[in-house]
This record gives sequence, structure tokens and C-alpha cells, in this order.
Amino acid sequence: MTTIVRRTPAHTVTVTAVADLTPRMRRVTLAGASLRGLQARPAQDVQLLLTTPSGSRVKRRYTIRTARPDLGEIDVDGLRHGHGPGSAWVTEAQPGQHLDILGPLGKLELQPADWHLFVGDEAALPAFCALAEALPDRTRAVALVEVGDASDELTIRGTDTTWLHRGDADPGRAELLATGVGELSVPAGDGRAYLLGESRAVVALRPLVAALGVPDERIYLKGYWNLGRAGRDIPRS
Repeated sequence: MTTIVRRTPAHTVTVTAVADLTPRMRRVTLAGASLRGLQARPAQDVQLLLTTPSGSRVKRRYTIRTARPDLGEIDVDGLRHGHGPGSAWVTEAQPGQHLDILGPLGKLELQPADWHLFVGDEAALPAFCALAEALPDRTRAVALVEVGDASDELTIRGTDTTWLHRGDADPGRAELLATGVGELSVPAGDGRAYLLGESRAVVALRPLVAALGVPDERIYLKGYWNLGRAGRDIPRS
């Protein structure tokens, strides 16, 4: 009996452009010959293989914000926050730099629904934007996003977006988003929800979203970062 081992595609890519989207969010464009023709679903990830100043190798995952398979390019949007390897890479990335990546990764798939709900923190913004842009025309979508302040806000096309500013409060707590979910008015019909952000916070939000009338099997959760875990960038995209 033959066992088939499916390996995640590996790519050597070059940074071709960087652009600041907000004071903390930076877009990095990566190009590589093996990215040509590569298809990615909305909000799938790539895993970056980074080298720290001490010489150790670490992995950090970033959402594919936009893929251009005809050109062999992808954009990843990353937060500059804290002093971890991922944040350092986003901050220091410059055209001409080379790195290895793996992907696409991730199981999230958009499924048909009368309306869609996106709930999470700023680490989820690249995924929310990509998902919203992939929705069929005239599909209702609602977004509830916690950010530091108004400077973190980005346009989530085609959604009715509510922004929650935490100010000086620590990120990664569920309380602000929980209050926001409790105040939401959602459309009629069958909905789907996507809860993306700090791992424990999105788990805590699940029953509150279910109370809006979204069945558990139509709620997708993904922890993008973990509050208090040493060596992790807080938050990551």
C-alpha cells in the first residue's frame, strides 16, 4: 500500500515593494517564479521562514491579502507591533530582500449565506478585507473590528463596519468585542460568521455570536495570536 504525503509548496521569493497602509500596517509584495499560476483562496496564509538576529530560524504566518498568479506576486499585510521577529521583518522589509515561504495554508472557505459577519481585532483586517472582496455582489456583510484607535482603520469594502477603539487598554481581551456583539443588529436570513483574532478571545465570543442566530456549524474561528505567550508577535496578521 502506497502512502501519499502531501507537502506544503515551498517558494523562494523576493520583496519587490513595500507600502504603509496605516501607521502600523504595512503591505509587503513578494514575487517568485513558483508563484506563477498558484491559486489561493481568500484569506489563506503563507508561512514565512525568518532568521532572527541570533541566527535562529522562526516561522510566522501572514494572510495573503491579494494574489496575482499571472504575475507570480502576492501581497501580505503585517502589523508593526512589539519587538518579535514578525514585526521586525514587516518593519525592515525592503525591495530586493529574499526569503523562503510555505503555502498557501489554511482551511477557511467562504460558503454561501444570506449575510456574513466578520468579528475580530486588527490582526484580522487583511483577512476580513480579502473575504469581503470575494463575496458575491449584493451579499450583505457586517464587520465588527477592535483596533487601537482611528488611525488603524482600513476600508472593508462592501461591509457595514463598526469600529471599536480600545485606546490605552491592552489588546487581546474579549470584553470590548463582546459588548459590541451584544449590540449588533444583523440582517434576516441565514448568516455565517468568521471570528479571527486572539485565540481565547474568539472562543469566548462564539456563544455570543450564536445568540445572534448563527448556528455553531456556521461559525468559523481562527486564533491569529495568543495573549501572553512568550516569543509571539502581538498581534500578527
